[in-house]
Order: sequence, then structure tokens, then C-alpha cells
Amino acid sequence: MAETLRERVQPMAVMISLVVAVQLLSLALMPALSKTEVRIFENPESAANPFSYIILVLGFTLFILMAMKLKKGWVVNGVIFLAVAMGVYYVLSAFISPLPALLLSLAILILLRLYPEWYVIDLVGLLVCAGVATLFGLSMTPFPALLLLVVLAAYDAISVYKTRHMVTLAEGVMEIRAPLLFVVPKTWGYSFRREGVGSGEDRGAYFLGLGDAIIPTILVISANWSLGLPMVGLLGVGANLPSLGAMLGTALGFAVLSTTSRDKPQAGLPFLNGGAILGFLMAAMISGAVLF
Repeated sequence: MAETLRERVQPMAVMISLVVAVQLLSLALMPALSKTEVRIFENPESAANPFSYIILVLGFTLFILMAMKLKKGWVVNGVIFLAVAMGVYYVLSAFISPLPALLLSLAILILLRLYPEWYVIDLVGLLVCAGVATLFGLSMTPFPALLLLVVLAAYDAISVYKTRHMVTLAEGVMEIRAPLLFVVPKTWGYSFRREGVGSGEDRGAYFLGLGDAIIPTILVISANWSLGLPMVGLLGVGANLPSLGAMLGTALGFAVLSTTSRDKPQAGLPFLNGGAILGFLMAAMISGAVLF
């Protein structure tokens, strides 16, 4: 019984740790990346920004589903690997000069291609999530960020429980081993290279979409740069109270998610985004932040 409990709790604890690590790394990236002129949206206060993001998500989803249907998984892999390389380069270039960042990004991409073990995939996922979340977080103030989280939570629930196209997408991504998921082994002896995804009870790992870490982190970063509140130190990085509230809320939302059934795919964003939003709003109220 104790072994069963350990096998049940340990992977969930690792998943929460991955999400928290993404948020901490994003906070660490924020000062350097905020000094650059790279932004997704010209006006960070525009309420149209979330819908532009959603159109991007829908377009990318349609592209992957069509490629899978046409048996063109190699095209999906190529596009995803290019996007991953760009994300890793964006993170590394914040700390080192462009040429070494480019060479290191290429080396990481080659390692990911030739040795796609679960810990390599997870390490690359951390870098990509942190880079994307920081970039989008720096491109939106809290109101559009909140709107984005609400809309994507609803979209995630519909696409998993109703249309189920997100389930089809996730299964297709796992089959071609595209690096769009965190891989968390049920036991440390698991090898993603040898065993792959598996099916049903034979799966040796749990899988968490990178979007489940990216989306709530956008609110964390948005709150941290735009509200002009005092920062407190957190494991070597600075964060204001609403940002910390969003982080705590994300973790609590994931804890609730981990109690749901694991016999079928679950929509993560309603729990993670919901927790992040509630934590942010409560902390903003306590800090006296002016949000709107």
C-alpha cells in the first residue's frame, strides 16, 4: 500500500515542481528580457491581445491535426523542433552573447533529436516554457492576461471533454515524440527512448502539456513587471505580492487537479488558470494594487 501511495504521489509532486521551476526561471529571465525590445504585442494593454494569441493557438492546432491526418508527422516535428530551437536561443541569449547562444541552442537541439530521453525533453521544456511565458507576460498587462487565462481555460475544457480534439492532438504529439510535453516517469527505471508512450495502464509515465506551465506563468510575469509594487526575494529572484499569489494559486490548482481521475485525460487549465487567477486577485487586493 505504501509503495502504491508513493508511486501515485511522487509523479504529481514532480509535475508541480516542474511548473514552479518554470515560474521561477521566468522571474529570473524577466529583468534581462524586459530590457530588450522584443514584444509580441505593440500595445500591452489591448484587450484584443488574448484573442490574437487564441487565433495563433487555433491555427497551430489545426496545422498539427491536418498534418497528422495526412500522415505528415515529420513536418510537425520539423516545425516544432525549429520553434523549440528559437525558444531555447531566446532564453540563452538573455545571458550570453548571440554566437555562443546559437551554438548552444543547436547543441541542445541535436541532443534532443539524437537522445530524446525524458530528462532531456523535460530540461528543454523548462527552457522553452520559461522563454515563451516571459515573452508573452512582458507583452500584456494584467487585464488582457486575465482575459487570456479565462478564455483558454474554457477552451481547454471544451477541447478535452466535448470536441476531444485536444486529446487527439496530445496523442498524436506523443506518438511522434514531439517535445511539447513534460514526461514524468511513474518509476525511475522508465526510459522514454525504449518504451515510448505506451497505452492505458501500460504507460510508464505521466504527461503534462507545456501550455499548462506556460499559460498561468504569463499572469505571474505580467503582474510582476506592470503593477509597480515592491518586490520580495524568492529563491534569488524578485516577485511582488500579486505575482506570488498567482504562483501559489497555480500550485494549489494543480494539487486539486491531481485528485481527479487519471483513467482518462484531464483538462489542466481550468484548475491551473483558476488557481492562478484567484491567487492573483486575492494578493492584489491585499497589496492594494490598481488593476483596472
